[in-house]
Amino acid sequence: MKHISKQGLGCMSISEFYGAPLPDDEAITLISTAYKNGINFFDTADVYGFGRNEIVVGKAITALAAEGVERSNIILASKCGIRRDENNPMVRGVDNSYDYVKECCDKSLARLGESVGYIDLYYIHRVAADGAQLEETMRAMAELLEAGKIKAVGLSEANPEMIKKANSALVTLTSGKHKLAAVQTEYSLMTRAIETNGVLNTCRELGITFVAYSPLSRALLTDEITTQKSLSDGDFRTTLPRFQDEALEHNKSIVRQIQVIAEHKNCTTAQVALAWVLQKPGVIPIPGTTKIKHLLANIQAEQVHLSETEMRALDELGTAKGYRYTEAAMKAYGFVDELNS
Repeated sequence: MKHISKQGLGCMSISEFYGAPLPDDEAITLISTAYKNGINFFDTADVYGFGRNEIVVGKAITALAAEGVERSNIILASKCGIRRDENNPMVRGVDNSYDYVKECCDKSLARLGESVGYIDLYYIHRVAADGAQLEETMRAMAELLEAGKIKAVGLSEANPEMIKKANSALVTLTSGKHKLAAVQTEYSLMTRAIETNGVLNTCRELGITFVAYSPLSRALLTDEITTQKSLSDGDFRTTLPRFQDEALEHNKSIVRQIQVIAEHKNCTTAQVALAWVLQKPGVIPIPGTTKIKHLLANIQAEQVHLSETEMRALDELGTAKGYRYTEAAMKAYGFVDELNS
């Protein structure tokens, strides 16, 4: 991929899951502020807000274009592969079929608008049936690449075997012109599975950029969530195991250890946690936020340098208590290895 900022902006929280959606004008201002402060990588998906997230991100890019920003200076990532229906909550699943991928891409491009024109990085959001559809998925991706509708291909939440299989198929189908450009998985001081399950090593071996979503563990690493009552109505974190009372108390003890380093560095715990991810080779974090003050603080984390001793101390912190999603969601998305660990 072309030049990419040290961190991106995860746009999901603008539209859903963390309470009331951000009004469009505020969302556009947030994305514009991110771009004007050095971030050129924006991450959305077709299921965020049932498509509304792509619409508002498209509006923001259109607004930047109206100010003279070249489209080529922006890297837009979107995703497909999860089925949801706003009118029927029972419709929920993973579909990586050839026809569905092609259909989703066209719908995403329509929502994003003419000023966007193409998707720089197009992910499979979740991998279906242990990768059984990956050959046809990559055939669809190869055709989208050839048509210029997308510029690069990624996977989200894939194991090493899936990564290798998809990468090999894409290389073959594009006669060596393209390989997987990125793999996205949750990664933070609270979520470290990729360090031991082979995902991070596989990405490094194949020269694939690793994109870390929720690098602040859904604000658990900000030290702003003291009790579950800190969360607003409609915030999906109220259902997550890590935010339940007993687990939260344990996880706050980890945050307090990070706070010791933060006080020494004269910065916030969130900035230490984000700096830790930023200093991992080949990793680009995409923290999400709806507040400009948090956005700017995240950008300032790039100026926080952690010594080898500090990095080692953070590496050796205890593990978080509680699954990162509900047990039902973990099973639905195939995160069985984590359930059994």
